[in-house]
Amino acid sequence: MPGRGPLLFGTIVIVTAVGAFVAVRAWLVPVRAAAVNFATVTVDTQPPGAELLIDNQPHGTTPQALTVAPGVHTLLVRTQGAQRTVQLTLGAGAQMAQYFDLQANPGAAVVSQARLSILTDPPGARVVVDGRPRGVSPLLLDDLAPAPHHVTVTSDTGSAQQTITLVNGTIKELVFSLPQSKGPLGGWVTVASPFPVDVIERDEVIGTSGTARTMLAAGSHDVVLRNDSVGYESRHRIEVVAGRVAALEVVPPEASLNVNARPWADVLIDGVGVGQTPLANLRLTAGTHQVTFRHPQLGERRETVLVSARGVNRLAVDLAK
Repeated sequence: MPGRGPLLFGTIVIVTAVGAFVAVRAWLVPVRAAAVNFATVTVDTQPPGAELLIDNQPHGTTPQALTVAPGVHTLLVRTQGAQRTVQLTLGAGAQMAQYFDLQANPGAAVVSQARLSILTDPPGARVVVDGRPRGVSPLLLDDLAPAPHHVTVTSDTGSAQQTITLVNGTIKELVFSLPQSKGPLGGWVTVASPFPVDVIERDEVIGTSGTARTMLAAGSHDVVLRNDSVGYESRHRIEVVAGRVAALEVVPPEASLNVNARPWADVLIDGVGVGQTPLANLRLTAGTHQVTFRHPQLGERRETVLVSARGVNRLAVDLAK
């Protein structure tokens, strides 16, 4: 029996080696099984060449096919004039195609002018812009080109001047303090509104809700608050007291909105769920609202809709595009 010792030792070594091999192999198998099975996303746009980002990381330009890890991702395509954002939920090995029409809407209005609000204390000063008489203050000009302009205001007690550079599609305000006369002083009116409105007196635009306040002569004034795109108009009589501010508040009317999506979608308006398409006669306040469409396979689409108080408003999207 002593002569069999080395054989037993050798047997133990062999068994130990085999056990180690089996243990290592058992450890390797689940590692290989956990290898990531990527999804494939094909993105195309019209026109092509749009910048493509996934989770805020650039991935070249469209058209392009990408391999993406499974999970939830944010896809963004953009050109100089438009952009679209979609949330993707990708399963392992999934294949998804996304198409976006980024062509400019030929019917959309192009803002090519700037707006300038001119206020004087006291009001009633004569206004000259670039050597051309434009009326008396307070004054809102909406036909000026985006460029430098020289403004002069003159009253019976003195004058002042200033050069201002206007930017395309924006409104700027100039306020001049002129020597005071013994006549009645002016006051101001402010307008709080969820959407922009023009302040109109005697068919003249004298201010907007976007400015801090509009200067008026002391006394009674009949003004109209109006936004044509929203279909809103209201009339007010205000008493302006010298040196004080009169406040007006716009209460937006409600209007109906019909929402649909192809093939279907869950809908959120301003972040609040309202149901699943098709949805009819949703009552919303007039003005701008954010509408989100969600589909489990086609991702998420966000749209901005301007709800007008005139008639029924409609919004429809094709999530397959």
